[in-house]
Amino acid sequence: MVTVIYEYDVPVEKQAEYVQATKEKIKPFWESIGCNAYDIWQVAESETGFIKTMLFEDMSAMKETVAKKEADPFKELWYKFAENASRKICAKKT
Repeated sequence: MVTVIYEYDVPVEKQAEYVQATKEKIKPFWESIGCNAYDIWQVAESETGFIKTMLFEDMSAMKETVAKKEADPFKELWYKFAENASRKICAKKT
């Protein structure tokens, strides 16, 4: 299993729209093309901090899914909200 973890900020005034776009568009899209689970979390100690996790079967599935051309509009939609983003790719060892 591979988990991709994104840490980012969403301005307070955009958070409701972001959560709605995630529920209605972003999450269903990724889960329909190879992502096993897509979840967002708001950081309790931060007004603007969010974490997104994407779970894939393996590294190959992750690379193939993320590289799909039809994902581009959903990546752009996410970047409409996300600021100061960083990413970590984590491979399960046990």
